[in-house]
Amino acid sequence: MISPLPAGSQSNSELRSLYEIAQLPQFGQLQDYFLAVMAVLSDHFSIGYSALLVQEYPRDSLRVEALFGVEKELHPLCCVDRKGTIGKVLESRKPMIIQSLAQEPFYSDPPKEAKRSEKIKPPLLCIPVVSEGEAIGVINMGTLSGLKEEWNEDVHFFSVLSSILSPVIRNYQVKKSEPQKTGKQKAKTSFLEDILEERLTEVLNRVDPYVESKAKMGLLHDIIAVVEKILIRSALKRVDHVQIAAAELLGINRNTLRKKIKDLKIKP
Repeated sequence: MISPLPAGSQSNSELRSLYEIAQLPQFGQLQDYFLAVMAVLSDHFSIGYSALLVQEYPRDSLRVEALFGVEKELHPLCCVDRKGTIGKVLESRKPMIIQSLAQEPFYSDPPKEAKRSEKIKPPLLCIPVVSEGEAIGVINMGTLSGLKEEWNEDVHFFSVLSSILSPVIRNYQVKKSEPQKTGKQKAKTSFLEDILEERLTEVLNRVDPYVESKAKMGLLHDIIAVVEKILIRSALKRVDHVQIAAAELLGINRNTLRKKIKDLKIKP
């Protein structure tokens, strides 16, 4: 746990900005939340640039998740390795100072056909974003004062800030992954629908509509009953006829399963 700000640096601006940031609501996008955080800091300090970098799989790559003060066209957006100061910060989970952009792989190669923005000036503070004991990214930001003798105070302030932002950033990352799971589920459902549609179409093509209407066979009811019977038989066989397990597999309760077994005359 990070200790409170040293007594010598507990200025009204620092405390007020931390309080205001802690009260911020979560926005729909992480970029919007990050800009809101930077807007608060800009009201109290002179900050022209900041970037939030997060790790992605494979773990040796980084991407820019949010930017402040610089257009994306003038900023590197990804890094395929974790070398330089950023890599050391991720590994040690301790803040450090980037004193030379030329020696930092992430910044040394600007985007093609573009010059690096003049707002990205060293020294830059590189603060780890740590969640559940794991470094999930870093925040790069200009120092508050620009004075070397005050860097330690800047580092401590932004470490406190990072402890506030880290769980929020982690929450955004978790939510971002949820639609992917939903998409996979939809893909599975679509695949199931395709199979059933193909088979049921074959069944309907073999049925004479005239005979069906005259005989009043109740085709829909019959097909549903057959499908339920096949599913229940298959589920029971899959779990060695343990009804509790079969009910869980089918997503129904045990009493419903027992009733259907009885109504459909499925033998144990």
